[in-house]
Amino acid sequence: MIYSISILLICMAFLLRYNIWRIPVSYTKARVLMYHSISKHCGDKFDKWRVKPEDFERQIKWMKNHGFTSYKISELANSQTISKKSVAITFDDGYADNFENAFEILKKYDFKATIYLVPNQSTNHWEKANTNSVSNMLNTEQIAQMQNSNLIEFGSHTLSHKNLSTLGELELQNELQSSKLEVEKLTGKICKAFAYPYGKFNDKILKATKEAKYENAVIVKRGVFESRDDKFAIKRIGVLGTESFFDFYLKFTRIRNKL
Repeated sequence: MIYSISILLICMAFLLRYNIWRIPVSYTKARVLMYHSISKHCGDKFDKWRVKPEDFERQIKWMKNHGFTSYKISELANSQTISKKSVAITFDDGYADNFENAFEILKKYDFKATIYLVPNQSTNHWEKANTNSVSNMLNTEQIAQMQNSNLIEFGSHTLSHKNLSTLGELELQNELQSSKLEVEKLTGKICKAFAYPYGKFNDKILKATKEAKYENAVIVKRGVFESRDDKFAIKRIGVLGTESFFDFYLKFTRIRNKL
């Protein structure tokens, strides 16, 4: 009797902790996934943003095996109708490990992705508060190889990864416009896509982003994407390196993994 009650309590705790009971969100709505670094863990707080290569491959393989089609973010944003089982893979910051570890996996499964670059940084500075292992960023040769594959779209993540909501009008314009030009120099392509640093944006920032001639922008708020949605506030599902595949599955199918 006590054993049965214990099992029941464990099951109840599991159901309360995880969203397995929640009805899956229709696959007629596109999933936009947000990644950062694809690398081994270093045993610090930033491991949250480091998805191990083997975990990343398992996730991509699962999507491929379940019939999902990948799109660059601008392809998805420009779609008049969203095909069933559509997914867009996005990477913020432009870490070198996106080339070293993620790119081969993307090629293996013929999956497209969008990478948001911070053009004037050879190393990333926003992560320093959480790690001593500061990562290198993509170099020009790596960017060229990825661009030539036709699998990768490059967008802007500003010049210096500043919180745009703290900037004056001129500095805001410079971060948006100059980074767009720098990305275009690096890729030889028009830079259409933008990611707000830290997901921070407001009406002023949204207006400035449009005036800088971007065509779409992503945020960090979780959700799915439909063709009628605001192209300058595209919601994403964050994929974390400290979570299990079960967490990934729940996020992908139900958008939330936990209460």
